[in-house]
Amino acid sequence: MDLSFFLEPPEGNRTASGKLVVEALKPLSMTTAQPGTYYRSQPAPTEAMLYGMLENALGWHFPEKVRKNVLEELRKAAKNELGRGHDLKKTPWITGDEDEASGVGFQSLLQHHLKFTGPHFEPVTVHFDDLWARHVHGKSTNFPGGSRNSDYRIEHVVNLEKQGDIAFGDRTGYDIRDPGALPDVEAGDKVHVKAIRPHFPMYYDSPTPREYVIPKRPYQYRVEATPTVADLAAEALEDPAAPLYLGTNDGWVNARWETLDG
Repeated sequence: MDLSFFLEPPEGNRTASGKLVVEALKPLSMTTAQPGTYYRSQPAPTEAMLYGMLENALGWHFPEKVRKNVLEELRKAAKNELGRGHDLKKTPWITGDEDEASGVGFQSLLQHHLKFTGPHFEPVTVHFDDLWARHVHGKSTNFPGGSRNSDYRIEHVVNLEKQGDIAFGDRTGYDIRDPGALPDVEAGDKVHVKAIRPHFPMYYDSPTPREYVIPKRPYQYRVEATPTVADLAAEALEDPAAPLYLGTNDGWVNARWETLDG
């Protein structure tokens, strides 16, 4: 993975102009943070989402801690190349003082070498709500009803509970606590959730209202970048290293880079 573009000073070198055109292939849900009971979508992607889409096309997939370390190492290498006393050592490219992060902590490697300068075109959007299966992990008794999957070995126990012949719970009186006792469960028994928890996934589904948008036309963004990054982006969008999406990972899009003069 070649990240040497970062070593080139961006100040005064973002001389390549381009237009990023993004066409939605499916409804998009573009939330900027993790909300509570309702996921409201932005009508257009944030800059962090666009940076993320470009990095996806480039194949740059880093966990948060790894990304932080990569940025630190790139800055250290760039600082060394500048040499002692160079004025650019005080710029945000090196100091990171003006780094922007998304609502979920994503920091783009591209943000100093590629800028969304405008003017932009953001189309009219149609909005609607749908139920989204949010994956939840907790210690409550909700998980049996929130998961479609369970170990086949307790199928008869699950069926008895669905028929109302037995009950799951975590209070006093739910005395079947040993998973080994589950094959002998009969109608009328009360089964403690500790006995069945090992036979269910670590998460359960919680249907959550989520807003989606359908843009009537493609989004268009005016971009200025260093020539190296402009070439990287154009080539990556021609043949992306991974599927492109905005918002949720099923918000698929097509994107292309158009070179502009001046």
